[in-house]
Amino acid sequence: MASPLTMTSSFFGGAVAAKPAAATTRCGRLAVRASMELEKAVEKRSNTRRGLMLAAAGAAAVSSVVKVAMADDKNTLAGGWTEIPDTNSQEILLYGIFAVSEYNKQNNKSLTFESVLKAEKQVVAGVNYRLLLAAGDELRPSGTYQAVVYNQAAPTSLHLTSFVGISR
Repeated sequence: MASPLTMTSSFFGGAVAAKPAAATTRCGRLAVRASMELEKAVEKRSNTRRGLMLAAAGAAAVSSVVKVAMADDKNTLAGGWTEIPDTNSQEILLYGIFAVSEYNKQNNKSLTFESVLKAEKQVVAGVNYRLLLAAGDELRPSGTYQAVVYNQAAPTSLHLTSFVGISR
């Protein structure tokens, strides 16, 4: 004789319990509908939560980028030029020497680097350095030139963007 109860055992081999056979084999329409509505509600809530989390993460990322760009000078806009006070630092002198040397190569000239009079930097994908230089050659006295040197972050390389004579 078959019983309407099904015997089950615990996964761990423990107690044996009886439960109605109908409950394990088939769900009613009402239970299926309730389950589907619950899944929709959970999905909607998790999509909303996911969207809010993505928006918050995006806002935090933008905020930190702006803070880094503004870290040098509170009065300078991101992407603006910031003055470099120490024009005799090894790095700035290197950029000045590079600018004059590269200008000489590109234009078949023989300018000699003398000093950096003023230096500014602009943070972009790398860093632009705008330098006011003193340079001269054998025939003419020292002149003032403005050079822009681009320092690319990765791979590290220098490019002379512009070199213009201001006064002689």
